[in-house]
Amino acid sequence: MKKLIITLMGCWLAGSVSGQKNRFQTNTAISTFLMPERRTKPLILAHRGGPDAGDTENSLKTFSKAINDVPDAILEMDVRMTKDSVLTLLHDDELERTTTGTGSLKAQTWQALSRLQLRDLTGKPTAQKMPLFEDVLRWNRNRAVLALDIKPGVDLRKAMAMVEKHKALNSVFIICYTVESAVALRQAYPDLWLALGVTMAEDLDRFKKAGLPLHHLVALTPRQVPPKAFYDAMHAAGIPCSTGTYGKDNTDELPMEKAAGDYRRIVEQGGDILTTDRPAAVNRLFR
Repeated sequence: MKKLIITLMGCWLAGSVSGQKNRFQTNTAISTFLMPERRTKPLILAHRGGPDAGDTENSLKTFSKAINDVPDAILEMDVRMTKDSVLTLLHDDELERTTTGTGSLKAQTWQALSRLQLRDLTGKPTAQKMPLFEDVLRWNRNRAVLALDIKPGVDLRKAMAMVEKHKALNSVFIICYTVESAVALRQAYPDLWLALGVTMAEDLDRFKKAGLPLHHLVALTPRQVPPKAFYDAMHAAGIPCSTGTYGKDNTDELPMEKAAGDYRRIVEQGGDILTTDRPAAVNRLFR
């Protein structure tokens, strides 16, 4: 009997996990997920996967942990390209902080990089390896929304071809560094979700003049929380707002009992997405 119960529980868990796959197969699904109507309970964006001290950044193990802890988590990741044009994930171009390697990622081949071990946040080497971008898309299978920080110097056409190959256009948004790159992506992919820095409501007029339609756009807002009128203007245009709480001297660095009020104030002002290094803890504040 005990064995039967364990078997049934295993089947149920497997069904629950597989049921998440292909969740974001359509543009309607990702648009409904991201739109500002969700602002009473923010979406949680796991910065670099949201690793704890003993975890690695930009790794499949950390991504799995994040969506296990926060099933609706958006997974942020950093896409880089090797010397031989292989797409992989790493935040820094320099290898020392996050891997057992040295020197520049873009100066080395994938064959050499694939032998390296990832370091956890304390600097300790782990058994984990640097993932291929393709491995992550294959693993995700449209179950979570991926925020793709495609680093400058990476062949954007190659990265987007990989997204298309895995039928993932409706489960990603692309973090853009310039309005020009956002315009180019919008022209190539009219319904693709993009994320772009917005510091004031007047920026929207600048975007439109540059040829960037405002649909399917996430506003990356300043660290200093904007006034409510700013959020109201974004929401009137159908634009969800993401605020980063990670980094030196920011909210994520405070003990949770001191930081809780800051997270809540962002949401009360109109913030839709909290981009954080501690996704599970922040998510618990809004249950």
